[in-house]
Amino acid sequence: MPVARDRYGFKKATQNVTADQYDVWNMEYTMYLARRRKKWEALMKQHNLPTDNPTRFPPRSDKVKRYIRKGIPPEWRGAAWFWYAGGTEKLTQNPGLYWDLVEQVDQGNLNETDRDLIERDLNRTFPDNIRFKPDFDPVSNDMGRDSDPTLCSETAILRALRRVLQAFAIHNPGIGYCQSLNFLAGLLLLFLDEDEEKAFHMLSIITTIHLPGTHSRVLEANVDMGVLMSCIRESMPAIWTKIDDVHLLNAGTHFSASNARLPTISLATTAWFMSLFVGNLPIETVLRVWDSFYYEGSKTLFRISLAIFKVGEPDIRSINDHMEIFQVIQTIPRRLVDANKLMEACFRRRNGFGHMSQDTIDSRRAERRKQHVADMARMNTLNSVTSGKSGKSGALAPSVDADEERPPTSMRRTASKRFKRSMSRKRTAKN
Repeated sequence: MPVARDRYGFKKATQNVTADQYDVWNMEYTMYLARRRKKWEALMKQHNLPTDNPTRFPPRSDKVKRYIRKGIPPEWRGAAWFWYAGGTEKLTQNPGLYWDLVEQVDQGNLNETDRDLIERDLNRTFPDNIRFKPDFDPVSNDMGRDSDPTLCSETAILRALRRVLQAFAIHNPGIGYCQSLNFLAGLLLLFLDEDEEKAFHMLSIITTIHLPGTHSRVLEANVDMGVLMSCIRESMPAIWTKIDDVHLLNAGTHFSASNARLPTISLATTAWFMSLFVGNLPIETVLRVWDSFYYEGSKTLFRISLAIFKVGEPDIRSINDHMEIFQVIQTIPRRLVDANKLMEACFRRRNGFGHMSQDTIDSRRAERRKQHVADMARMNTLNSVTSGKSGKSGALAPSVDADEERPPTSMRRTASKRFKRSMSRKRTAKN
């Protein structure tokens, strides 16, 4: 029996959403898409723009922003992302850059660590999508670059993904390759008609403009997590009371109160940001978030994260056991198949989060970064004192920010170990 798939080739059924649940939601959503398509066509005509495979879109305005938030027509999505994110300018400023980098890879200039990591994650990219993993083994008829017989079982999009990730790793040595880049580049390839050059430049825009430092070898993801946690504390104090376990994490360590420590739940929200919610929200909801992200910038990720906590507030507040919080908050976004409901929760005027500006986010990032530098200096001082007294390496108990010196590729293992440690501390405190 054929696998039931959505309009993009992903399997309808997931661990948290059944195929029947998807079909019930999609019946009305399909009609919604048709209505939105007509409105977009009218908007394009108002600006004398074509509606057949458009590559240019209306100039920025409040009206266009409203249209973006309600969803870009699926067939135009990749082109609209590229247009509004500044991809056209990036491509014009760097003619031939991507293919030069591909040539450098062919000449052996990619370091073996990044090459191995890319190969390891390549076949883990969207195994539930038919273009990445067909129901049968693909046969390549390409006699050019992809004619290597060892690659004949790979789809064309996987081979394109390899080239994009390898070129990106050479061009961005401060990042190289880390987990989540494969999903970002893979989804871009899906919606850019496998245009590798455009996908490469979009990946650069994500990692250098919208999320600078988040994917780098010296991780700054926790700068954003510090900002997000402060936003939760201010806007949803009841939820903050439930997720704030820093006092338990500090038990038995050198810390009594430190900005370096974040609640355990920040391990889950870090994955939201690094992957732009891929694998954390259902795919249609991810795409709607990406629509706004490429138009409005990184503030979208903070707004959507806060909306997820708000939508899940009844579930979160019903829990009294700290040990269940992590699992519950991981599960909440994975059930949000109705993209409209999440976007409405995010942007509604009363109790929404559309008021959060990019200037506010950037200001808080700068403040958090300064705090981080001060905390790291204090940690190093304490570490030196402890080393001097014991004659041994006086490593402090791990904190969230202490892991910023670790390679991004080890983050999942680090997060798992730290989560287990925090759970152990909580059990001890509870007993």
